Amino acid sequence: MEEKVNKTQKTFEKIVNSLQTIVDSGEYEKFLKFQKKFRKGYSFSNLILIYSQFPDATKVAGKKTWQKLGRKVNNNARRIYIIAPIPRSYTKKVTKIEDGEEIEVLETYKYNYYKYVYVYDISQTEGKAVPLQTNNINSNDMAYFYESLKRFSDVPVIEKELRGTLDGYYDEENSIIAIRDNLSFNDKASVLLHELAHRIYDDFDYKTDRKLSEVFVESIAYIVADHFGLDTSICSFNYIIKWAKGDIKTVIDLGNKIQKCANQFIDKLEKFDTEQLKNIA
Repeated sequence: MEEKVNKTQKTFEKIVNSLQTIVDSGEYEKFLKFQKKFRKGYSFSNLILIYSQFPDATKVAGKKTWQKLGRKVNNNARRIYIIAPIPRSYTKKVTKIEDGEEIEVLETYKYNYYKYVYVYDISQTEGKAVPLQTNNINSNDMAYFYESLKRFSDVPVIEKELRGTLDGYYDEENSIIAIRDNLSFNDKASVLLHELAHRIYDDFDYKTDRKLSEVFVESIAYIVADHFGLDTSICSFNYIIKWAKGDIKTVIDLGNKIQKCANQFIDKLEKFDTEQLKNIA
């Protein structure tokens, strides 16, 4: 049992070290774009492993999956390892007190044993064509995208003069989002995505976890903006795990949360945009 726990710990240490390398090299923004390609099917942990081994990957699967899709993995293909959780359990006698008496009972403990499995990118295969789905709306007109985001918001979005370097804010007490009035449409859309992420997904205590809150929201906003064709450099990501270096559970939990919320946000916006187009038609 101890050997299995140590192996699991070492696996997660590899993941955290890989993520730390991505951040230290200034490639976190590139990793977020990479992550967007794999919206479904892979955990944040496995995306880190895939990126660290094959940063140009676009679609990965195991040999059997590729075979089912009518494709064959090339003989010289380099294996990309990821981890797969295998549920395990064991029973142990424990002493309990029931009705004032000491008794022995069998308790079942469940845990995950992680094993390495290998996948290959589509560029390492040949055979039948496989469609790479893209569900982006036509968002070349960022003025349209900004107006669409305003209609999507469940709280009023106002434009006003803001002092200093502040470009926008979400006022939870008064349920409004304010945007600096003299920004370009691209910047307004970027800021509004950020504030909407605060509004919809941010459940951190801003007074005590401000840095964590901002990293979480900025990462979501960047992924969503990039998905809809909005080129933005408004956010800085290079410190995402600086505050929690070595804290494996916190790093992985935050990454999974970013991935999950960004995917939900994209799905909601795509559904909203489709319904809007139907209403116009």
